[in-house]
Amino acid sequence: MTAAGYRVAPARLDAVAGEFGSRVEALSAVVDEKVPATAFGQVSESAAAAKTFEQTMTELGGKLEAHAARLRTLQSGLVASAAGYRRADAQVAAMYRALLPEEPLPRAGNPAGIGGAADTGAWAHAIAGNRVKVADALTAERLRLASLTDGDEIARSRARIGLYEDILAHDRQILRFDPAGNGRIAELVGHIEPGTRNVGLFVPGVNTQLANFDAYAGLGRSLVAADPSGRTAVVVWADGVFPQGPVAQGPDASYARAMAPDLKAFADDLRGEIASHAGPDVTLTAIGHSYGGATVGLAETRGLDVDRVLHVESAGMGHGVWSPSDLPPSQAGVQRFSMTAPLDPIVLAQGNAWGLEWTGIGHGADPDVFPGVTGLPTGRDADGDPLWGLSSHNDVLKPGSESWTNIYRVLTGGPR
Repeated sequence: MTAAGYRVAPARLDAVAGEFGSRVEALSAVVDEKVPATAFGQVSESAAAAKTFEQTMTELGGKLEAHAARLRTLQSGLVASAAGYRRADAQVAAMYRALLPEEPLPRAGNPAGIGGAADTGAWAHAIAGNRVKVADALTAERLRLASLTDGDEIARSRARIGLYEDILAHDRQILRFDPAGNGRIAELVGHIEPGTRNVGLFVPGVNTQLANFDAYAGLGRSLVAADPSGRTAVVVWADGVFPQGPVAQGPDASYARAMAPDLKAFADDLRGEIASHAGPDVTLTAIGHSYGGATVGLAETRGLDVDRVLHVESAGMGHGVWSPSDLPPSQAGVQRFSMTAPLDPIVLAQGNAWGLEWTGIGHGADPDVFPGVTGLPTGRDADGDPLWGLSSHNDVLKPGSESWTNIYRVLTGGPR
């Protein structure tokens, strides 16, 4: 099959399956709608009309239920077919990769990489300095925990302590660190060194804080571990003040406005570190999840220096970004991708604030339909269940899911 025919088939099947699902919901709503007993009045002549209406609606309801059942069957078949296409595609790709294995990079103490024995650069100094800061924060947090009485605060404090202990025990590469408030942090997972080919810059979303940072760092670890050649690295960037609560603060663009300049400056630093440690032939991909997508989008308006952008369950293209003309010329060559699971509530934020952005609310256009953006399916999780609804918002980041596989594919060269 050609690329134009074969590779787009799963996405088209998913789209049709989604349409069938919407029609099933509409039919079910009609069947479930009831007419009140008083609708025909209280006169005796209305009784016959009411009985006739009830009989007619019962017959129609049965027919609608039969049509809905057929649509559900077709929907299940389409979803299964799409999954089959992707499994076959992945198997063929794996066969070709097995025929052309890459030589793994040597791991001799990472002497030429960031933070290695021979590295005297700015980030090496930052990693060493942040190790001291984390140790101090651990001591302070243990003292703070002893005085806490609120259950939620105790849980968050323990989570912070667990993070600090793990950073120190495993000599993790912390590039930015500030424990004040909800905390700010950025971590390099993997190595940026001669031979590195792909670097990801992951930006999480609403509710991000030190207490849950390890969940996002785990995504970085899974993506790096998936490349057996060791040529992929990921920076997990949470060096900002994130909104807490999707309803209370999530629609507010001020957080993204404040983070975007810092993210742009960090990406510039990252480009410099990549150039000095790995050379020019490295692809940098920004991955924005949820509110992080809107933050990446606003950073693009400032000239975010990346080769690819991937929106994952993204809140939008960025406050005020409604068309490619809203982006500077520097972004003309950026490849963009987007994925949103069916019925993820984030769709309420995507492209729905037109006319309201003057109030500071909203995150621009829907990335899934933005011109030039390649749409990717979220598919199924590791157990083979479709990703949809509220839980899909974070489940798309879990290893083993088709969505995670698409994230990895974009990071390492685009969908195959």
